[in-house]
Amino acid sequence: MGQLEFSVPYNNDPDTLAEIFRFKSHNGNRIREVYLSGPQEYSGSGRITPELDFSTFAGAVEKIHDEGIRVNLLINSICEGSDWYSPEVLKSTMNYLTRIHEDLGVEAVTIANPLYIREVRRRFPNLEICASVLGDIDCVQKAVIFRKAGADAITPDVDINRDLALLKRIKEATHAEIKLMVNEGCLFRCAFRKFHFNYISHKSRKPDTAGGVKAEDNVFSLNCIQQSKSDPSQLLKSGWIRPEDASKYAEITGYFKLVGRTSSKSMIARSLEAYLNESWDGDLLELMAGNLYSVGMSHLMHLDNKSLDAIGFFKKVASCNKECGECNYCNELAAKLIHRGVFTPAKIRDLGLK
Repeated sequence: MGQLEFSVPYNNDPDTLAEIFRFKSHNGNRIREVYLSGPQEYSGSGRITPELDFSTFAGAVEKIHDEGIRVNLLINSICEGSDWYSPEVLKSTMNYLTRIHEDLGVEAVTIANPLYIREVRRRFPNLEICASVLGDIDCVQKAVIFRKAGADAITPDVDINRDLALLKRIKEATHAEIKLMVNEGCLFRCAFRKFHFNYISHKSRKPDTAGGVKAEDNVFSLNCIQQSKSDPSQLLKSGWIRPEDASKYAEITGYFKLVGRTSSKSMIARSLEAYLNESWDGDLLELMAGNLYSVGMSHLMHLDNKSLDAIGFFKKVASCNKECGECNYCNELAAKLIHRGVFTPAKIRDLGLK
């Protein structure tokens, strides 16, 4: 069994970075890169994070490099307004990447827009480019387009994480490295996803610095929490990959991405340790980000990770045709395995309680 490698999130908290370094090599597996977004004045990304200046960003890059870990800059916004394609904006973005790549030595960049991938590849032949999960690459055709644009690595749409045959065809057709996102925690085939990330793309450029949370910042999250609360089968249908199942993708990849740029230090450390160990004896929802984590915290929902071993969950969902109207497996399983009102030590830590 080969070594697993991970792309790990930085949440702009220096204490979290120190915790990440503690696990940089563990259980025969390792952290290949830390990914983070840069100063908001230059680009948006797929998460809303605290305002960041260039000096602070450069300091974080230096600390990561000092540990012998690569850095991946996220500029994976899916919308930057009507002037996104103007010569002025394009020039500004390329100047920014020159500073990031040549001055700071950032090795990789993650981009969702294939037109921007093409321009970055033309100007920076030695910069590694990863096609973002927000590119919605869910078939061979899209993957080939991103590869021809210049992507070295592809993070496919999480909705196809359990379709190993399709993932293998994408790898064979593109010869790109596949980086699978393991714990995003979004709804399966979410009808709200593109609207949510369009909002985030704009909001990430101008995060609220007044300390308050506006109602519109929660509209998508509250919606998805309600969807999962009323239909717990959604917790099982989501495209996550368990720590125990990562090695089963060996014919496709050994490279995985953890989500958590808006998560707490304790959540990031817990997820990182579990995936490096390839095992987790606890609530699976506590390893997830996004909606699954939120519904687990807000409604104390609980899914015992090890219970999925006994029933052969991976084998079942990896052979599923995803036509949920014809099958009641996840509904029946949710009724048996998902419990409510379970308050765990991990939840206490994440809430900052003693």
